[in-house]
Amino acid sequence: MRPAVLLTGVFLALASPASAQARDGVYGRLRGDLSLSVEALGGAIDTGAWSGIGSFAVRARSLDMVGVVLGYDRAFSGPRYDHAFIAVDFRPAFFARWSLDLERGPAWLDLFLDSIGLELGAAWLRPGSSDATGVAFVLGAGADLPIYIGDQSAWSLRLATRYISAKPWDAQGTGRDDSAVELLAGLVFRTTVSAGLTRVR
Repeated sequence: MRPAVLLTGVFLALASPASAQARDGVYGRLRGDLSLSVEALGGAIDTGAWSGIGSFAVRARSLDMVGVVLGYDRAFSGPRYDHAFIAVDFRPAFFARWSLDLERGPAWLDLFLDSIGLELGAAWLRPGSSDATGVAFVLGAGADLPIYIGDQSAWSLRLATRYISAKPWDAQGTGRDDSAVELLAGLVFRTTVSAGLTRVR
C-alpha cells in the first residue's frame, strides 16, 4: 500500500467520527465563549539565508473568531534571530459560513475552512539582548487541519506563514534590515471554555 493512501485512510478514520457529533456545524465551539489554544511549530526562516526555526504560541479568541495571539520564535542556526510577538488573530469564516448554513461537513473540512485567518501585530526583535533590538511589524496567515475532534476540543496540524518587517529606516526598528519570512507547520491543541464574555447557547 502506498504511504499516501495509508496516511489518507488514517486521517479519515480519525476525522470522520466527529462529523456525527454536531450536525449544526458548531462542533462544540459554542459550548463556551472563549476558544483557547496552544501550538508548537517548526519550519524555516529566510533572513537573507534560510535556517531552521521553532515557534511557540498561545491564542485566545472570542467565539473562535477574533482574539489575540502571543508567541515566541527562535532560529536554530546562523546569526541570532528571535522575537516575541503579539497580534490580533482574526478568523472571519466561521460566523459567515455558519450564518449562511454552509457548515455541511465533513467536520474536518468545516473546521479547516473556518480556521483560515490573519495575524496583524508587532514583534520585539532579540528580546533580552543588547544586539540590535527593536520593534517590527508582523503579518501572518495560517489554517488548522484537524486530526482529532472532540466534544469541546481538537488537535490540529497548523500550516502558517509569517512576515516580519524591520527596515533600516524604521524609527523603532533595529537600524538595519531585519525583515524575515517564516514557513511553519506543527501541532495545535484547542479547547473551549466559558469566560462570561458573551452569552452562548
